[in-house]
Amino acid sequence: MRRYENINGEKPIIEVKEHHVPGSKHVILTFKNGYGASIIPEYHYPKADDDGDDYEKTMDRVMNRKVIPGLYEVAVFYNGELCYDTPITPDVLRSQNDPEVQRVIGMIQRLERMDVHYLHPEDQDLIHEEDHNA
Repeated sequence: MRRYENINGEKPIIEVKEHHVPGSKHVILTFKNGYGASIIPEYHYPKADDDGDDYEKTMDRVMNRKVIPGLYEVAVFYNGELCYDTPITPDVLRSQNDPEVQRVIGMIQRLERMDVHYLHPEDQDLIHEEDHNA
């Protein structure tokens, strides 16, 4: 976890949890900008049977997935929730090697949140007056 202790000069909040696949960890980094990174290992699922999967077979495949050493999935978080509207990615980034994970984490740390701009209350009243006069 030392590789996450200093990202662009910032010390993120680091949370490490047991992941539901035995022997794997879920790392969550949170930065001052409100963004964070969720990092889990990439998995390999056993091949599905050609005769179609029923629920039990599907669950068996899920429970028997194996970690692929050296590959990770990275998701962007904002205020503790998955965020799919950043310029970094509209989804989870899969099959990332360690240098790619480091690059993405650096990009997340540098993100600037562009929230909706709200009108000043006086301007809001002007907008409503224009709507009524139209």
